[in-house]
Amino acid sequence: MTAGRLIGVGVGPGDPLLLTLRAVAAIEGTRRVAYLAAEGQPSLARAVVRAHLTPDHEEMPFEAPMRDDAGALAAFYDGAAATIAGCLDAGDDVALLCLGDPLLYGTFVYVLDRLRGRYGVEIVPGITSAAAAAARTARVLARRKDGFAILPAMMEEPRLRAALAAADAGAILKVGGRVRRLQALLKDLGRLDDALLVAWVGWPEETIVPFRDWTDPEAPYFSLVLVGERPA
Repeated sequence: MTAGRLIGVGVGPGDPLLLTLRAVAAIEGTRRVAYLAAEGQPSLARAVVRAHLTPDHEEMPFEAPMRDDAGALAAFYDGAAATIAGCLDAGDDVALLCLGDPLLYGTFVYVLDRLRGRYGVEIVPGITSAAAAAARTARVLARRKDGFAILPAMMEEPRLRAALAAADAGAILKVGGRVRRLQALLKDLGRLDDALLVAWVGWPEETIVPFRDWTDPEAPYFSLVLVGERPA
């Protein structure tokens, strides 16, 4: 029996209209559709594609633990990968949904790490939150010789500072409880006045404000800071 393929499907940042035609084709052409969700919460990736799910689909939800415990997360991904592998061994393709792009800070990569080399893999790229936020705000990401940095807010401060200092523009992802630290860092670099906070881009809760005006010490997990082009 020929094993099935693992298909990583990027579903974009949240707006169903930003689903690519290739993503829709992958979902509609695959019987088994898997997705991850925070424990006790509905899957955001599923919410994006729900209009394309039918009773003929066999849905495979996986609930990830909410605590910051490397061992618990490793065990979770081990279990999810083993379950998916069982379907692949039976000859079924599995489409694993992922917000944004599967290979850019996507949860898909942790399943891929465990199954790569054993099964065929197909990746359907998705529109990233940084690209969607730039489009919503008409912010230029880069031109000609500019450098653009995509950085996680959780990055160690010396590395984050160096990357932002070197980049002409950037996006800092998953801000969460790091608002004060990031505001101070950007102010020190002279970039705070050109920074925008974009939360829940593409969702009904979407919020766009100058980052300097955000007063809450926390921002939604699904928020990013766009750092504008360096002044000429």
